[in-house]
Amino acid sequence: MAKKTSRTGNAAPKKSKKRRLASGFRIKTQHVDFLTNKVDQLRKFYAEILELETETRDAEGLNYLMVRTSESSTIGFMPPHPGMQGEQPAPKEPTLYFVVRDVDTAYAQLIAKGAAFMGPPQEMPWGYRVVTTTDPEGRSIMLASKVRKKKS
Repeated sequence: MAKKTSRTGNAAPKKSKKRRLASGFRIKTQHVDFLTNKVDQLRKFYAEILELETETRDAEGLNYLMVRTSESSTIGFMPPHPGMQGEQPAPKEPTLYFVVRDVDTAYAQLIAKGAAFMGPPQEMPWGYRVVTTTDPEGRSIMLASKVRKKKS
């Protein structure tokens, strides 16, 4: 029986039948948020010109646009608002937003590894629990999971 080889002639690595998640804290999807003052123009561009699926959310007066770019990734656009990061100026780079299975578990695992956060996970009006950290260059990274409905 012949062995499969790569283009370089080396034996090709065996493919795992079970797809491995990207991290120990189980990232399910990737989302990037951008601040903008042109939500309506962006909605028209992404929905009508690029024909991508869009969704508008208006939680507590926040004009938020989410654009689905693939089955497991989205980008978001929202106007700057004071409650987001205090009174800091709008960031020059987007916020990286990773949806995880359980934000509280991810938070505990990363704290144990020495990660620093702006505070513990908090429930947000748009239905997610969110916690924020930064990478070594200061980029905001948010971990989030959907709020589980409480059993009555």
